[in-house]
Amino acid sequence: MRVLEGLPSTFIKDYDWGLGLRKEYRFIVNAVEKLSDCTEIVISNVHETGIDHQKKLFHISAKDFETARKEIDNITNTSRTAAQSVKDGKIHNLLAEKIGEPMVPVTIGRSPLRKLFTAVAQGQEPLSDDEQAVVVREFEKNVTAIAETEPDRLAKLQHDIELVTLEKLIARYEEMITEKLSEKRWQDFLNENPFILSLAFGYPIIKVRDQAYVGGRKISGSGDKITDFLVKNSLTNNSAIIEIKTPQEKLLKVEYRDGVYTPSTALSGSIIQALDQKYRFEREIAQFKENSKMPDIETYSVHCCLIIGKMPSGDDHQKSFEHFRRNSKNVDVITFDELLEKLKQLLGFLDPNHAEPPAPVYLKDEDLPF
Repeated sequence: MRVLEGLPSTFIKDYDWGLGLRKEYRFIVNAVEKLSDCTEIVISNVHETGIDHQKKLFHISAKDFETARKEIDNITNTSRTAAQSVKDGKIHNLLAEKIGEPMVPVTIGRSPLRKLFTAVAQGQEPLSDDEQAVVVREFEKNVTAIAETEPDRLAKLQHDIELVTLEKLIARYEEMITEKLSEKRWQDFLNENPFILSLAFGYPIIKVRDQAYVGGRKISGSGDKITDFLVKNSLTNNSAIIEIKTPQEKLLKVEYRDGVYTPSTALSGSIIQALDQKYRFEREIAQFKENSKMPDIETYSVHCCLIIGKMPSGDDHQKSFEHFRRNSKNVDVITFDELLEKLKQLLGFLDPNHAEPPAPVYLKDEDLPF
């Protein structure tokens, strides 16, 4: 029995019902059969997903198996919800038509997957890849005319596309923040989605360059100072430097005194790094303007931003972190999960259906009206 209890939740563990993988997860077995001639599947906490050809074993890492399970569950739940919406709408409209009451549209939601399931449940055939390509090409050719004749519909379409894009971006960010990715991977991600960087500032910015040289070269040619991102205020042209670390960087060290924690080496060192880049950049701005052909960039007061770690848990840890970063002159420190929360708030603003319900407000007796 202890062996059965150790199996993943996708397995039936009751003798009365038969042992083995639940029927809804048979697609995992089907995929293995299509991809290999293996005769056994091994779910492992040790091996990465791969094939042992000699023993005809198909190893699936526990992490990949769990990902597959979640994908199947998500698709099942989405299709079930879509089917329920269609049934509810169809039956309502059938009866409403008979008694002369207004009919209602079927709710399809915003999820692209749910929209597809809803269309299929209603008997609508989804467009093929070729048909989708034709629609996109025709739209691109006629977008100006559509803007003149159907401006409201065009604005609605653009809004929907932006919401779907933002939803996917948030989902990708949430997945990345749980993984141990390198600084390079995060730099590439933010380089592909530079508008996320603007959420770290209280003013409009334009990305000037990623991996920008900001000075420091010695006579020997070594010692270059490279910042992850160089941006500028789109109105004043004042420049700002952004340093990117990883969500896994520790922000605090051990307890110094009762309830007081000191900043980690990674945090304090990264701040010094940003300040050194600011110092070099301000000293060599004239050379930078000439070399980069950007005469309009300015260094009135170079703003530095450091994106690092995740918000510490616990009141004392958060208090110590806030004390430190709010007194860090010239360098704003923002955590990766704070940026994620800003993205979610933006989605909630654009689409109220995604906004989280406000926290309940509890009034004291003396605040109650009489």
